Amino acid sequence: MEIFRPKEPGPETRRRAEREGEGDRRRGTWRDFRRAYPGFVFVLGLGLAAMVAVDAWLVLKRVQYNHDVAQLRAHMTEAERERTDAIVESEQNKLRIAIELAKLQAKFAKKLHLNVSIDSSRMYLTREGALLREMPVQFGPERTASDSSAAPPAAVPRGERTIADLSDTKITLDGGAYILASKSRDLTADTSAIPPGSLRISVEDMKAIMPNLSAGMKVYFY
Repeated sequence: MEIFRPKEPGPETRRRAEREGEGDRRRGTWRDFRRAYPGFVFVLGLGLAAMVAVDAWLVLKRVQYNHDVAQLRAHMTEAERERTDAIVESEQNKLRIAIELAKLQAKFAKKLHLNVSIDSSRMYLTREGALLREMPVQFGPERTASDSSAAPPAAVPRGERTIADLSDTKITLDGGAYILASKSRDLTADTSAIPPGSLRISVEDMKAIMPNLSAGMKVYFY
Protein backbone atom coordinates (compact mmCIF):
# COMPACT_ATOMS: atom_id res chain seq x y z
CA MET A 1 0.00 0.00 0.00
CA GLU A 2 1.43 3.31 -1.04
CA ILE A 3 1.75 5.90 1.72
CA PHE A 4 0.93 9.49 0.78
CA ARG A 5 3.65 11.95 1.70
CA PRO A 6 3.22 15.72 1.44
CA LYS A 7 5.24 17.24 -1.32
CA GLU A 8 8.15 19.33 -0.21
CA PRO A 9 7.86 22.92 -1.39
CA GLY A 10 10.01 23.52 -4.39
CA PRO A 11 11.87 26.64 -5.40
CA GLU A 12 8.83 27.93 -7.24
CA THR A 13 6.79 28.10 -3.98
CA ARG A 14 9.41 29.72 -1.81
CA ARG A 15 9.73 33.46 -1.24
CA ARG A 16 12.56 35.05 -3.17
CA ALA A 17 15.57 36.11 -1.18
CA GLU A 18 14.97 39.83 -1.75
CA ARG A 19 11.41 39.52 -0.29
CA GLU A 20 12.22 37.49 2.81
CA GLY A 21 11.86 40.57 5.05
CA GLU A 22 8.26 41.35 3.94
CA GLY A 23 6.66 38.72 6.14
CA ASP A 24 4.03 36.11 5.29
CA ARG A 25 0.82 37.76 3.99
CA ARG A 26 -1.25 34.66 4.57
CA ARG A 27 -1.09 34.92 8.35
CA GLY A 28 0.35 37.17 10.97
CA THR A 29 -0.51 40.09 13.21
CA TRP A 30 -2.34 43.32 12.46
CA ARG A 31 1.04 45.02 12.10
CA ASP A 32 1.99 42.60 9.31
CA PHE A 33 -1.33 43.22 7.54
CA ARG A 34 -0.89 46.99 7.83
CA ARG A 35 2.60 46.79 6.37
CA ALA A 36 1.42 44.56 3.53
CA TYR A 37 -1.61 46.73 2.58
CA PRO A 38 -0.92 50.32 3.68
CA GLY A 39 -3.20 51.86 1.04
CA PHE A 40 -6.18 49.70 1.95
CA VAL A 41 -5.74 50.41 5.66
CA PHE A 42 -5.55 54.17 4.97
CA VAL A 43 -8.76 54.17 2.89
CA LEU A 44 -10.49 52.02 5.52
CA GLY A 45 -9.49 54.51 8.20
CA LEU A 46 -10.81 57.44 6.18
CA GLY A 47 -14.13 55.69 5.61
CA LEU A 48 -14.48 54.90 9.31
CA ALA A 49 -13.67 58.49 10.27
CA ALA A 50 -16.25 59.80 7.76
CA MET A 51 -18.97 57.52 9.17
CA VAL A 52 -18.19 58.60 12.72
CA ALA A 53 -18.30 62.27 11.68
CA VAL A 54 -21.69 61.85 9.95
CA ASP A 55 -23.12 60.01 12.96
CA ALA A 56 -21.87 62.75 15.28
CA TRP A 57 -23.44 65.45 13.08
CA LEU A 58 -26.79 63.64 13.04
CA VAL A 59 -26.75 63.24 16.82
CA LEU A 60 -25.93 66.95 17.21
CA LYS A 61 -28.78 67.97 14.89
CA ARG A 62 -31.19 65.75 16.78
CA VAL A 63 -30.14 67.27 20.10
CA GLN A 64 -30.59 70.78 18.68
CA TYR A 65 -34.00 69.86 17.26
CA ASN A 66 -35.18 68.40 20.57
CA HIS A 67 -33.92 71.52 22.38
CA ASP A 68 -35.82 73.82 20.01
CA VAL A 69 -38.99 71.78 20.39
CA ALA A 70 -38.68 71.84 24.17
CA GLN A 71 -38.24 75.63 24.15
CA LEU A 72 -41.27 76.14 21.93
CA ARG A 73 -43.44 73.88 24.07
CA ALA A 74 -42.27 75.62 27.23
CA HIS A 75 -43.79 78.88 25.99
CA MET A 76 -47.15 77.24 25.25
CA THR A 77 -50.06 76.91 27.59
CA GLU A 78 -51.37 73.46 28.46
CA ALA A 79 -54.29 73.91 26.06
CA GLU A 80 -51.96 74.99 23.23
CA ARG A 81 -49.74 71.94 23.78
CA GLU A 82 -52.71 69.57 23.69
CA ARG A 83 -54.03 71.21 20.52
CA THR A 84 -50.60 71.03 18.84
CA ASP A 85 -50.20 67.34 19.71
CA ALA A 86 -53.65 66.60 18.31
CA ILE A 87 -52.88 68.43 15.05
CA VAL A 88 -49.54 66.60 14.60
CA GLU A 89 -51.13 63.21 15.27
CA SER A 90 -54.00 64.00 12.90
CA GLU A 91 -51.64 65.02 10.07
CA GLN A 92 -49.53 61.89 10.54
CA ASN A 93 -52.64 59.72 10.41
CA LYS A 94 -53.81 61.51 7.25
CA LEU A 95 -50.46 60.83 5.56
CA ARG A 96 -50.52 57.15 6.51
CA ILE A 97 -54.07 56.80 5.20
CA ALA A 98 -53.17 58.56 1.94
CA ILE A 99 -50.19 56.27 1.36
CA GLU A 100 -52.14 53.09 2.10
CA LEU A 101 -55.00 54.26 -0.11
CA ALA A 102 -52.55 55.00 -2.94
CA LYS A 103 -51.12 51.48 -2.66
CA LEU A 104 -54.60 49.98 -2.79
CA GLN A 105 -55.69 52.09 -5.75
CA ALA A 106 -52.47 51.37 -7.63
CA LYS A 107 -53.01 47.64 -7.18
CA PHE A 108 -56.58 47.47 -8.44
CA ALA A 109 -56.88 50.42 -10.86
CA LYS A 110 -58.19 49.16 -14.20
CA LYS A 111 -56.91 52.05 -16.29
CA LEU A 112 -53.27 52.51 -17.28
CA HIS A 113 -51.41 54.41 -14.56
CA LEU A 114 -48.00 55.12 -13.00
CA ASN A 115 -46.92 53.98 -9.54
CA VAL A 116 -43.98 55.58 -7.74
CA SER A 117 -42.45 53.66 -4.84
CA ILE A 118 -40.52 56.25 -2.85
CA ASP A 119 -38.76 53.75 -0.58
CA SER A 120 -37.37 51.64 -3.45
CA SER A 121 -36.84 54.58 -5.88
CA ARG A 122 -38.78 52.85 -8.63
CA MET A 123 -41.61 53.87 -10.95
CA TYR A 124 -43.93 51.36 -12.60
CA LEU A 125 -46.25 51.58 -15.59
CA THR A 126 -49.09 49.18 -14.76
CA ARG A 127 -52.67 48.30 -15.60
CA GLU A 128 -54.96 46.03 -13.56
CA GLY A 129 -51.97 44.73 -11.60
CA ALA A 130 -49.96 43.86 -14.73
CA LEU A 131 -46.47 45.37 -14.76
CA LEU A 132 -45.66 46.87 -18.16
CA ARG A 133 -42.40 48.68 -17.37
CA GLU A 134 -40.18 49.25 -14.33
CA MET A 135 -37.98 52.36 -14.14
CA PRO A 136 -35.36 53.62 -11.65
CA VAL A 137 -36.10 57.08 -10.25
CA GLN A 138 -34.09 59.94 -8.74
CA PHE A 139 -35.81 62.36 -6.35
CA GLY A 140 -35.13 66.04 -5.86
CA PRO A 141 -34.55 67.48 -2.38
CA GLU A 142 -37.37 68.67 -0.18
CA ARG A 143 -37.58 72.42 0.44
CA THR A 144 -38.83 73.75 3.75
CA ALA A 145 -40.27 77.17 4.43
CA SER A 146 -37.63 79.83 5.08
CA ASP A 147 -37.76 83.47 6.11
CA SER A 148 -34.86 84.25 3.75
CA SER A 149 -36.59 82.81 0.68
CA ALA A 150 -39.94 83.55 -0.88
CA ALA A 151 -40.07 80.10 -2.52
CA PRO A 152 -42.87 77.92 -1.16
CA PRO A 153 -42.04 74.62 0.57
CA ALA A 154 -41.83 71.56 -1.68
CA ALA A 155 -41.85 67.86 -0.83
CA VAL A 156 -41.97 64.61 -2.78
CA PRO A 157 -45.68 63.95 -3.48
CA ARG A 158 -47.60 61.36 -1.49
CA GLY A 159 -50.87 59.71 -2.37
CA GLU A 160 -52.73 60.26 -5.66
CA ARG A 161 -51.72 62.78 -8.32
CA THR A 162 -52.90 63.48 -11.87
CA ILE A 163 -50.92 64.25 -15.04
CA ALA A 164 -51.71 67.86 -15.97
CA ASP A 165 -49.46 68.36 -19.00
CA LEU A 166 -46.94 66.48 -21.15
CA SER A 167 -43.89 67.32 -23.25
CA ASP A 168 -41.08 65.24 -24.72
CA THR A 169 -38.88 65.65 -21.64
CA LYS A 170 -41.30 66.54 -18.84
CA ILE A 171 -44.47 65.26 -17.19
CA THR A 172 -46.25 67.95 -15.17
CA LEU A 173 -48.41 66.78 -12.27
CA ASP A 174 -51.17 68.67 -10.52
CA GLY A 175 -49.69 70.56 -7.61
CA GLY A 176 -46.60 71.62 -9.55
CA ALA A 177 -44.36 68.54 -9.27
CA TYR A 178 -42.50 67.28 -12.37
CA ILE A 179 -41.28 63.96 -13.71
CA LEU A 180 -38.25 64.91 -15.81
CA ALA A 181 -36.13 63.07 -18.35
CA SER A 182 -32.40 62.86 -17.65
CA LYS A 183 -29.98 64.76 -19.86
CA SER A 184 -27.75 61.72 -20.36
CA ARG A 185 -28.51 58.15 -21.40
CA ASP A 186 -27.28 56.83 -18.07
CA LEU A 187 -29.50 58.09 -15.24
CA THR A 188 -26.79 57.67 -12.60
CA ALA A 189 -24.38 59.78 -14.68
CA ASP A 190 -26.74 62.79 -14.70
CA THR A 191 -25.53 65.09 -11.93
CA SER A 192 -27.69 68.09 -12.83
CA ALA A 193 -29.98 69.45 -10.13
CA ILE A 194 -33.52 68.15 -9.75
CA PRO A 195 -36.17 70.73 -8.73
CA PRO A 196 -37.34 70.30 -5.12
CA GLY A 197 -40.30 67.96 -4.84
CA SER A 198 -39.82 66.54 -8.36
CA LEU A 199 -38.28 63.36 -9.76
CA ARG A 200 -36.26 62.19 -12.75
CA ILE A 201 -36.17 59.07 -14.93
CA SER A 202 -33.85 58.08 -17.78
CA VAL A 203 -34.44 59.56 -21.22
CA GLU A 204 -34.96 56.05 -22.64
CA ASP A 205 -37.70 55.30 -20.11
CA MET A 206 -39.35 58.64 -20.85
CA LYS A 207 -39.40 57.89 -24.60
CA ALA A 208 -40.74 54.39 -23.96
CA ILE A 209 -43.70 55.40 -21.79
CA MET A 210 -44.59 58.73 -23.42
CA PRO A 211 -46.87 57.20 -26.14
CA ASN A 212 -48.93 55.58 -23.37
CA LEU A 213 -49.42 58.72 -21.27
CA SER A 214 -52.14 61.33 -21.49
CA ALA A 215 -53.42 64.24 -19.48
CA GLY A 216 -55.69 63.08 -16.66
CA MET A 217 -53.83 59.82 -16.07
CA LYS A 218 -53.34 58.89 -12.41
CA VAL A 219 -49.94 58.70 -10.68
CA TYR A 220 -49.82 57.03 -7.27
CA PHE A 221 -47.01 57.85 -4.83
CA TYR A 222 -46.39 55.58 -1.84
